[in-house]
Order: sequence, then structure tokens, then C-alpha cells
Amino acid sequence: MPSCPPSSPSPPTALLIGHSRHQMRSVARLLSRAGFLCDAITNDPRLARAGVVQRAVPFEPAPRWIEAALQWQSRTGGLVVPCDDDLIRQVRDATIDGAAKCRLLPITGPEHLGHVGSKVGLARALEKAGVAAPRFAVVESADALVAACEGLGYPLVVKVDESGGGEGVFACGSRAEAEALAARSLRLPLLVQEFIDGDLIDLSGFFRGGRPVHFVYNRYMTTVGSRFGVSILRRYTQLSALDRQVFDDLVHFSQALGLDGFVNISSLRRSVDGRLLFIEADLRPNVWVEASRIFGDDPAPAIRSALETGSVLAWPPPRESGPPTVDLPYPFRMGAFELLTNHHGVWRTFGEHDPVDLVRHAGGPMWRSLQGLWRRPGRG
Repeated sequence: MPSCPPSSPSPPTALLIGHSRHQMRSVARLLSRAGFLCDAITNDPRLARAGVVQRAVPFEPAPRWIEAALQWQSRTGGLVVPCDDDLIRQVRDATIDGAAKCRLLPITGPEHLGHVGSKVGLARALEKAGVAAPRFAVVESADALVAACEGLGYPLVVKVDESGGGEGVFACGSRAEAEALAARSLRLPLLVQEFIDGDLIDLSGFFRGGRPVHFVYNRYMTTVGSRFGVSILRRYTQLSALDRQVFDDLVHFSQALGLDGFVNISSLRRSVDGRLLFIEADLRPNVWVEASRIFGDDPAPAIRSALETGSVLAWPPPRESGPPTVDLPYPFRMGAFELLTNHHGVWRTFGEHDPVDLVRHAGGPMWRSLQGLWRRPGRG
């Protein structure tokens, strides 16, 4: 009697949760290339129609989406990826035990919950672990802000504890500016950090057990609004062109925070000595999550290998073909004229995005108005 062929293992699964279709589409594409089948909790039906997720269910406010995600994770054992900062904080604040929270967050255990969604918590965790970071003070009342600024010395950066995208971040160069900020009734607590003169560096990646599986190194070249705003243009450097110290610093950072999944990491390369100082760790992927694929450094094989064999990144990393650096823009933060004129070489990125989304973005209000007219009742 012929023996039955061995059954192949089921593919891994991932659940994406969020509201930004552009970001979630990139995450789903990346994970699909890594062998995952992706589901989603979202209120954007176009994500499911794009074919990058198997099944999408409507988003419901917490705690219902949290309950749904925990049920999905119990049923599948899969990877849960909250894609928005506010969702991360909702998990942190949920009335469930720490172990359950860690099933929905990219950290290894409840001992790391203190830095989740909190700039103050992150600064304290990095200080405790001896990770290189700017000097800081924590302000619990508006009356204490000026004294904290005077104690650290100017120039400074004052940050609202829970904020993102450059919001709630203020440069402070004098006592008069500190007094003005104290009078604004900013949401407390506040993190006061020394101002670091240097380049803003992204080291975001995918981690397993506190070790990097894949990460990128890019410098913010152009931002929206201010130095603290979201980026439009980034200059990527191949990992093989970096100093070993960058890798060692990131390993120390990821172990200190217990990183275990997609994490959006920011640091500052100090001009005076080139040292990296870590300033941010958002426990979610960013919109650039698969951008390095454009120049041949696709994170998907590394993520697949980590899943199958438990392997993590070792030094030295392999050298990719192509130039040591490449500038990449993000089209959805650019204007229609910039897109049409191939500003920053943006056309090379178009293959990574949904053409309909690009047209909608470039068309702006006029495109949405035309769509509204087309969808009026009575049209075929």
C-alpha cells in the first residue's frame, strides 16, 4: 500500500491592525513575500480589494478590537502587527494581564511594558540599560519645566510624553522660551532632552528575541514642516558600508528594550564625534517598511529565515549589488507637480505602490470630487 506523502506545514499567518492603507499594504506585501498569509482588522475596504490580505474584518473601538485580536492569535498562533501608535497605547492600557498584552506587542515580556508608547518610559529604560541617549529630565508639572531646562542647559528639546510625527516636540533655546512653553499648559508629563546637533538616523527593522533580523540605515534628508516632522526624502546606506559600532549599538538597544517584531527606531548621529544617540522606538512598522527592496535589500528573506530557523542578523552583513547609498522619496508626502516632474527620482518608487492610490493622491480634492460625482445614485 503506497505511503501518503508528508503534509506540508501550514504557512505562517499575520494579523495587521490599523487605519493607514498605504502603510498596511506595504507591511502585507512584505510579509507575503516572507511566506505569511495576512488578515486585517481595518475599516478601509480597499485593503482587502487590493488582494494583499486574505480576510479583513471591520475595526471596532477598544476593547473589542483587542479581544478580536487575542482570539485570532489564540486560534492561529500568528504574528499580530498593530500599525498605529494609538493602538499600541490602547493595548498597553487595556485591563488584561501583561502576558496577553505581549501577544499583541513586539516585545518579549511584561518587564518591557514601561517603555511602550512613552517617551519618558523609553528614556528611563535606555538610561537603566546604559544605552547611549541624550541627557534628560522628566517634568511632572508646568511649574517645574523652567527649573528642569535651567538644570540641563540650553539648547533643549521639550517633548510631550505621548505624541508622534513631530507633534508635541518643541525646540527650546533660552529661559524665555522655556517660560513660554510652561505657560502653554502642555499635556504632562514632559520629557526635556539636551539638543543634539547632528543627523536624524532611522534604524527601523524587524527583531526576534531582542536581536535584529533585518534593519535599515537611512538619514532624513527632507522633512515636512520642521526638523521634527515626518520625512519626505531619505538617504539609505548599505549595511556593509557601516561601522561595526552601529550594529553593536543596535543590538544593545534592542536587547535592552526586548524588541520582538516590527519597530520604528530613530537616533541622532552627533556631529562632534559621530556617536549614535537613540531617541525613539515606536513599536510598529513605518511607511518605509519595504523601501529598501527598491535597491535590492528586501527584508522578506531575512524574516522568512528567522521564522524557519530562528536566525538573526550577524556581522558582517552581506553586501548588496548597487551603489553604497541611494536617495528614496515617499510619494504620498509629495505634491502633484513634484510627482509629475519626477522630483527626487520619485518615479522609481511607483512600482511599490497601488497606481490608483497614486492617482488619487496626485489628483487631490479634484479627484475625490470627480469620484463623488461618479458614485452619485442613479449612475450605472
